[in-house]
Amino acid sequence: MPKVTAAYFDARRQEILTAARALFADKGFVRTSMSDIAAAAGLSAGAVYRYFPSRSHLVLAMCGEEGGGAAEATGGTEATGTTEAAGGDGEPALGGTAAESVETLRRQVDPRAQGLQQARLVTQIWGSAVTDDSLATVATRRHAALRDQLAGLIEQGGADGGGRPAPRDEAEFALAALIGYAALVATDAPVDHDGFARALSRVLG
Repeated sequence: MPKVTAAYFDARRQEILTAARALFADKGFVRTSMSDIAAAAGLSAGAVYRYFPSRSHLVLAMCGEEGGGAAEATGGTEATGTTEAAGGDGEPALGGTAAESVETLRRQVDPRAQGLQQARLVTQIWGSAVTDDSLATVATRRHAALRDQLAGLIEQGGADGGGRPAPRDEAEFALAALIGYAALVATDAPVDHDGFARALSRVLG
């Protein structure tokens, strides 16, 4: 019998995560069952549980924190790249100016740039973190890492003026604003997307 490779396990894991993201964004964490995810991924429920023992494991995997079942055992890795603005996948990685970096993060949850799904996931992650200690630990740690990177960019920009907040405080404010923006997008609330972007850029300018 041919040996099942780590690449095979990783591909199946990615299929499950992709299906879960779409369902979580559409139906929410609570109303999405593991059977729903299995059906959307074209796998058996047993196969899904082999990779992810629970929905919590799936959510943590979206944050890049949970290897999950067989993929982890065989050394499989996850390719991530969605927004880190509020606990999303991947390690924070910013570049350019502070304003450019924040605009990049904002666009990842801008519905005009296909960011609606991510906005819904980000909002649910923070909401679930209120009662899920494991998720809260992950979300706050990633938030802190992103805040510190952004604070470094603000400091590099050298903008200094009387009464201007410390770089860390500005970064915290900008990321908190982005979390609120994601919540507005997720609930289809009226938002002046360009106006929000200009205001946030002005704060960091």
